Amino acid sequence: MADQDTKLPTWLRAEIFEDLLKQQVKGYTSTKALRASAGVPPGDNYATIMLRVELDVETEDKSNLIKAYMLKIPHQSERYREMMKKTNIFDIEQGMYTHVVPELEQLYKDVGLSVKFGASTYEIPAGEDYVLLEDLRPKGFKNANRLDGLDTVHTKCVLRKLAQWHAAAAVRVDAKGPYEEKYRKGFFNDDNREVLVDMNGNNMKSFLKHIKEYKGLESYVEDFQQISQKMVDVISKMSEPDPNEFNTLNHGDCWSNNIMFQYNESGDIQETYFVDLQIPKYGTVAQDLFYFLLTSTNLDIKLSKFEYFIQFYHAALIEHLKLLNYKRNLPTLKGIHQALVKYGSWGFFSVVNIMGVVLLDPNENASFDSFFEEGEENSFKKSVFTNQRYRRHMEAIVPWLQNRGALE
Repeated sequence: MADQDTKLPTWLRAEIFEDLLKQQVKGYTSTKALRASAGVPPGDNYATIMLRVELDVETEDKSNLIKAYMLKIPHQSERYREMMKKTNIFDIEQGMYTHVVPELEQLYKDVGLSVKFGASTYEIPAGEDYVLLEDLRPKGFKNANRLDGLDTVHTKCVLRKLAQWHAAAAVRVDAKGPYEEKYRKGFFNDDNREVLVDMNGNNMKSFLKHIKEYKGLESYVEDFQQISQKMVDVISKMSEPDPNEFNTLNHGDCWSNNIMFQYNESGDIQETYFVDLQIPKYGTVAQDLFYFLLTSTNLDIKLSKFEYFIQFYHAALIEHLKLLNYKRNLPTLKGIHQALVKYGSWGFFSVVNIMGVVLLDPNENASFDSFFEEGEENSFKKSVFTNQRYRRHMEAIVPWLQNRGALE
């Protein structure tokens, strides 16, 4: 996180937490101090600034304790402000946490199953865009190592939670009708076409500039150039869900740093939570499946177990659709695979535009704006596309995508 991004907003004062602390701390009397620090390392969060806020609290019996929260606030660059005018991701995420997620969790409660998708959220009188969340670290939650990628056990935990999410979201549409538009359209849509063109175009230029460093990929240059020209159109079409396919509300940004795992003393996974619910999108599940499996799994299993992971996901999806009494035709495994072939270009988009930053070592130049900048001076882009770790993944994934027709 760049130095300018860690400047605290003037509204971030201890007094705006008082009502919340009175609710959460028995015998609360006062807050002695507030401290805020970067909540994640550089390169671990791009769309927002994440702060860890600690408050020194005193109670009626004169005892002292520390209450901590995770606070998300917007960047202040001109490009970011323009993006927010079209897609206010803070309004979307607040609504997801306060309205959508509780609805999904309630569907499971109604059939006797306890399912929780993420941290609790809180409200404070900030008067500005923000999202305030429970600090999950005291409960033993943490991210897995994004550079190594998730192993089979972690991947299956995520896919099961995704299946629970997708099932409940589809059933909720049947019960209550379509989601509000702000939850349906996601970030990669025609409203943000200019941003999308810049991001994809600049990343493709940087990728192709270094293509000679990738073993065996020079023969794909013509394919890359052709698909790059129509990539944005393909993604725009995904904003119009095919009624003949299984559609649901996708997480929209399901990569390893937006997933937290809780472990027991033996190191076994107890729970899996999603974070960053700011760009959900209604449509084919191919969106979340490609995005997650291609960007965030270990290279040893990413492709060799891809079909197995889809089968595992499908089985969990059917299990929970049946549990929730889904009224429509159940999606078939064949249908999921057909969607993955049909929307194969989204897989390529994910590895060119997302996977590179997932696999990048912590980088002080990582920021929201660095996604869109071009030119020799952009050391961030160079570090992404010359990263040996990224090259190894791309050298395996590109032929795999080509064999699936994703580069046509």
